[in-house]
Amino acid sequence: MKYAIIGIALLGGMPGLVLAQSNVEIYGSVDAGLRNKTNVNQAGDSVVTMGSNGTFRSNRLGFKGSEDLGGGLKANFLLESGFNTATGALNNTTGALFQREARVGLENAWGAIDLGRQYTVAYKTILAFDPFVYRYPSITYALSSTAGTRHSNDVQYTGRFNEFTVRAEYAAGEVAGDNSSGTAKAVGTVYSRGPLKLGASYTKSKENVGTTAVPVYKDYSHVAVGGAYAFGPVTLSLGYADEKQATIIPRDDRATWRWTGLSYQVSQRFNVTGAWYGNKVHNRKASATVAAGDGKKDLYMLGLRYDLSKRTVLYAEIDRNKFDGGFATGGTTRLNQRSQTGTSAGIMHMF
Repeated sequence: MKYAIIGIALLGGMPGLVLAQSNVEIYGSVDAGLRNKTNVNQAGDSVVTMGSNGTFRSNRLGFKGSEDLGGGLKANFLLESGFNTATGALNNTTGALFQREARVGLENAWGAIDLGRQYTVAYKTILAFDPFVYRYPSITYALSSTAGTRHSNDVQYTGRFNEFTVRAEYAAGEVAGDNSSGTAKAVGTVYSRGPLKLGASYTKSKENVGTTAVPVYKDYSHVAVGGAYAFGPVTLSLGYADEKQATIIPRDDRATWRWTGLSYQVSQRFNVTGAWYGNKVHNRKASATVAAGDGKKDLYMLGLRYDLSKRTVLYAEIDRNKFDGGFATGGTTRLNQRSQTGTSAGIMHMF
């Protein structure tokens, strides 16, 4: 009996022992906001919606942790799921539980190597010089300029050396008989010193421009450059991205993005950000079924943020989109409109 009691005591102590050697954190954010947008259809009607996946910041529930393996080596993991505030459903139509991120890796003084689904090198580079730092993801043009936002089957290296952060990635295409089809490769770097940030990335991949039944893998390239500089409470940001996609027809698709913005930290709690985003497309499809042809759109946006605490934010914004070419005459789901005005307001809480 004495030995049984000792054994039970030891088993009861094991969870505490495991937690002492590793670190696991549950985190996330919940965002709910109302948005009014004009000219959402050919008749010019307006609509009020709730940004159920997050207006200011995308909703997420995540688990991350690390384990000290000794000798300066750590094991890291991260699992992150997105969800819809209004219904509680996943924020994707494929039913992927950890659609946002699912990765595991090792890290030491020379850097980190992570494997799984994760944000692209271009995404992490552009973050350094996007005026809204990816806030209002469904409104600004920043996410559409990131060479895909995320890659599955991705192996990514991150190294931090003084003022430089360098990244490289390889995403497997998993195409039988052709190890290059469907792959993505990228390199990028961000320089950060004092008030200055500079970044650049290059992505090369073979995207499927055909159909599921008849895949056709064509060359794709993406370049992003930009920078940000803080003049005390005011930060100026500039960015440029250029992507080219070979197609089945002789003429390649091309899209470019440009943006500039100012962010003013009025006080410890209150921030004002204004920005312009421009997007041009050439012989490019705006959706899977609608060909935009050559088109141009511009977004002018002003956003206000008030921090009730370190974790709770009130936000409001007003934006104006102007469309030209294919975007104005049927190249988007809002057909035959040359402008739209949007206003949004809501609350976001992080935990």
